[in-house]
Amino acid sequence: MNIDEIGAGDPDALAPVVLAALQRLGELGRAGAIALAKLVTDDHADFHEAASWIAEIAAGPFND
Repeated sequence: MNIDEIGAGDPDALAPVVLAALQRLGELGRAGAIALAKLVTDDHADFHEAASWIAEIAAGPFND
């Protein structure tokens, strides 16, 4: 998936992309976190909602 296709992506198409990106940022550690933080501002409400869902998934079993 290309970045310009993300806006039209459905959950099944986006999930593997997000997982791969998060895993890579995790490998990069603090440098990855800093790069992401530079892009996120307080008015990114959708990002903050997504981050809370990811935190819930990371905390343990997630049932749909």
